Amino acid sequence: MRFLFKAALALAVLVLLVLAFRHAGRALIVNSPQRSDVILVLAGDFNDERYWKAIAMLRTGYAGHMLINARADAVAYGRTAPELTEDFIRRTAGDLPGRIGVCPTKGDSTLLELESAAPCLGRLAPRNVLIVTSDYHTRRALSIARKQLPRYTWTAAAADSGLLSHPKWWTNRPVAKDVFMEWQKLLWWEAVERHQ
Repeated sequence: MRFLFKAALALAVLVLLVLAFRHAGRALIVNSPQRSDVILVLAGDFNDERYWKAIAMLRTGYAGHMLINARADAVAYGRTAPELTEDFIRRTAGDLPGRIGVCPTKGDSTLLELESAAPCLGRLAPRNVLIVTSDYHTRRALSIARKQLPRYTWTAAAADSGLLSHPKWWTNRPVAKDVFMEWQKLLWWEAVERHQ
């Protein structure tokens, strides 16, 4: 009898672990955009996925203004990211450039980025802000934003960086890497940084 109980318990734990593993990617995604005063595009875009997602949302009326965070504390090939971003907006935004601004940020973490974006947001005086970031990054970015800048109501939109289009995340090496790295960062944020 005792053996059967232990075997059933071990099987239940194994099933829970398999389910947790299968849904680890999906658990990182918060994709619940709401109409907002400002769309905030976080830095770190890859293949301009965040940018194009935000442009589409701006065009469909999710907000009246869009801010793109760009790191100003580094130079690549003689130009800063804000300079490159402004040039890209002029070439690609069509009729929207007057509604899109670039926010020079500092730091290589979401926490530092949001802290340095506060003055840009303050100048627009929004009540609510819609974050656009990579799918795997939405849960942590939203948590950090709500903690660091609680005066705004925050929602998030997920730009597909691979996780949305690969629900079996463990079968795609780059997506699996993103999932593992993001879980590490999320756990560190929740266990340590959030309470400092």
